[in-house]
Amino acid sequence: MRRVAETRRARVPPSRRTLRTGPGVRRHGLAIGAGCLLSFVAVPARAQLRDEDVAMLHHNKAESPQNFAFEFRIGPYSPNIDSDPALTSKPYAETFGTNARVLVSAEFDWQVVRIPHLGTIGPGVGAGFTSMSGLARFTNGPVNGQALSGESTSLQIFPLYAVAVLRADVLWHDFGVPIVPYAKLGIGYALWRASNTLGTSSFEGVSGEGHSVGTHVALGLAFNLNPLDVYAARGFDDSLGVNNSYVFAEWTREDLTGLGLQTDPLRVGGTGWNFGLAFEF
Repeated sequence: MRRVAETRRARVPPSRRTLRTGPGVRRHGLAIGAGCLLSFVAVPARAQLRDEDVAMLHHNKAESPQNFAFEFRIGPYSPNIDSDPALTSKPYAETFGTNARVLVSAEFDWQVVRIPHLGTIGPGVGAGFTSMSGLARFTNGPVNGQALSGESTSLQIFPLYAVAVLRADVLWHDFGVPIVPYAKLGIGYALWRASNTLGTSSFEGVSGEGHSVGTHVALGLAFNLNPLDVYAARGFDDSLGVNNSYVFAEWTREDLTGLGLQTDPLRVGGTGWNFGLAFEF
């Protein structure tokens, strides 16, 4: 009978056997279950803490030194040639029309001094280029009823300037408001060249090229792009040393009237708005 009972017990499928647990086994099982539950709850919490830790590290990490700024801008440009009181007509408008041309320029600033709770101040230099073309007019009046000849004429202008630049970034540095107003004041200087199909133009022995000097004034407002993507801004600084990136709008006025140093210069300066990107590094 004993062998029969042992044989029947051995034939019972494992799935129908009763699992007997003691106190030690039960405690071990509870520990495993609690660990699984804690792991399940801790996964999102750990991910959240990781993001917060990274953000804190980015926030606390010191920025690279900031000493310079670079700007690239583009905007409409209309030279004030016809504003010369010595002219009895409007040769620029008659030749090239009244539509503005495109001026492309760049500027490099050295932020020498930081004034606490105000901003930076230092020298800056810039250069640009614009060009316009049209049909040349007959100098002695209409020919065969035509005022314009079949020959093209063009004018290239290379504006240059040296200015003192004040960037009032106190709102950004002290309060985190990403708005930076700025002002520029200095000397403007432009090289210009008038040419036709044969090359540089000339009239009565006077070559159609020269330079004009005057004043350069600009007022602008820049919007800091760093808050739009803090991590990208941090990476930009880590890899290239760029502290701040901006988009800006700037009003510029160049009065190239000679400053008393030139007699009747060609007034190739202009007034207008331009827009661009700026980087501080």
